[in-house]
Amino acid sequence: MGLVASLSDFSASQIFFLLTKFDKTGRLELRSAGEKGEVYFVKGKVTHSSYKKLKGVEALYNLSIFLNGQIEFFPDEKIAEVTIKDEVSTLIGEIERRRVEINEIKAKLPPFDTILVKSQKPPEGAVALRKSDWKILVLMDGKNNIKDIIEKSGMGALTVYKTTAWLLEKGLIYDPKELEHILKEKIQFINILSRELATLGIDEKEWIELTKDTLDKDKAGRRLLENVVFSDANLSVKAKKKMDISKEEIKELFSQVESILKEKCQREFGPMLTRTKFNAALKRISEIRK
Repeated sequence: MGLVASLSDFSASQIFFLLTKFDKTGRLELRSAGEKGEVYFVKGKVTHSSYKKLKGVEALYNLSIFLNGQIEFFPDEKIAEVTIKDEVSTLIGEIERRRVEINEIKAKLPPFDTILVKSQKPPEGAVALRKSDWKILVLMDGKNNIKDIIEKSGMGALTVYKTTAWLLEKGLIYDPKELEHILKEKIQFINILSRELATLGIDEKEWIELTKDTLDKDKAGRRLLENVVFSDANLSVKAKKKMDISKEEIKELFSQVESILKEKCQREFGPMLTRTKFNAALKRISEIRK
């Protein structure tokens, strides 16, 4: 029986290192969210990888950014095709470099189910588009989300992430639901945080009520409340065609909310427990964003 592991417990590069260390031969299959790809090893060396339309190192690098799912090794399975000749240490180094770069870029992007559209406004200043930029821009037709574009372009996740971030920065594309996405993420964090804080002994409802009271004290906060649905222990975004509030106001209001919640938690439970619970909530929202 081969090795089976969860990608939430072990990264792809950690498994690559293990198979190299023990000179393993076989096929490594990575599966995540209905997608899969494979990497072949011969006596501890990576020889081939395939993922969707990609082969070789680009397939390997795209597989290596899977964060959730399963990884399974099938001993002694071989393939004649050789598309990778780099040393495993070189591959792992590049995987880790790309992982850091991808995380930095993804922090600037909206959720991957977002359908970005071309802007009708001319960009400020001269903008020179490369062939790869045009290829991605054409796919932003009001139907494809970011994940679709990665698949249809065949250019690899990192290239699509970088190009999309650049197109957004230059104002050539935009997210028509940007305010909704920002508000959803802020609300999601408050929901996660209130559940974390409830484990200390104060019910989620009290933290949610404190959030509501804090927003209600500010004129912009009252406008924001028109877009939020409050249940006993949960917040959600109300479906509206247009929000009468800016993204800067949303960010500032939730910064105030977090400060108020933190102050109360510190009074009740002290700085150490407060830091632990806030860090746990931040980690969770970061994992969801990935």
